[in-house]
Amino acid sequence: MTIEVRYRPISWLPFTRKANSNVPQNWGDVTQEQLIAIACLYKSAISDIAFLKAMSGLKKRILNKLSDYERYKLMEIIEFVGDQKPHHEFIIKKLPSKNSDSGSLLRSLSLSKGEVLTAPEGKLKGITFGQFIFADTYFANYQQSNDETDLNKFIASLYLKKDELFNEKRIQSRHFQIRKIDKNIREAIVLNYQLMHEWLALAYPLIFHTVSEITTIPSISEGDVAIQEIKRDPNIWIKVFQNFVGDDIIHDEVWAAKPINTIFAYMTRKYKENARKK
Repeated sequence: MTIEVRYRPISWLPFTRKANSNVPQNWGDVTQEQLIAIACLYKSAISDIAFLKAMSGLKKRILNKLSDYERYKLMEIIEFVGDQKPHHEFIIKKLPSKNSDSGSLLRSLSLSKGEVLTAPEGKLKGITFGQFIFADTYFANYQQSNDETDLNKFIASLYLKKDELFNEKRIQSRHFQIRKIDKNIREAIVLNYQLMHEWLALAYPLIFHTVSEITTIPSISEGDVAIQEIKRDPNIWIKVFQNFVGDDIIHDEVWAAKPINTIFAYMTRKYKENARKK
């Protein structure tokens, strides 16, 4: 969306200048730098001016000359950032090596020359069931623990070298490299995955409804106040799979290597078959 901003270059003189800018209207328009800024906004780790600069491309000196009301109206244009609506693609697509010629905000990893870690394709195409289990489990663990090791292992589960097959052992070795990336960038990937979770819940509602049902949420007491504490079972996806298909075949490497979308489609079909038999 193109907007035009009028401002007074010298506040006490009556003439104005104008500046044109493009601002995103939805998550599909967001660049990786803007996603990082949004993640920082969620954590209150960025000023309003710095955030608007990232989202609009307008220079700080121009934004500083706008009134509070004008900046508020500019914020209104990008209000979609307050809604975590479904989005099926990774916005930060690559994590470059130390020898990459990258002008992005991403810090480099200690990989061999020319090597990069690449995000999965849109709609999680190419992700195996085994890879998804590890990534989603570390993602959920990080949401509860806020432990950076969980955060780094989550990213190491998702981002692989080109044509590299997922292997659990690489998570253990590569998460030490992942921790070198600025935390705001890593948090942006978490936000992105949360949006993809929203998409998955729409695409496979029967499965994700079941996940919610069998995730235990015990009530704990602190004085007279009841607090809801989410306790996520680390084997949740194994249990979900067994709940649909009835057989303990999740440990078979053949199933772990199948694309996650194939597994979800299979689970949905089994659910409907079982429902018809009741």
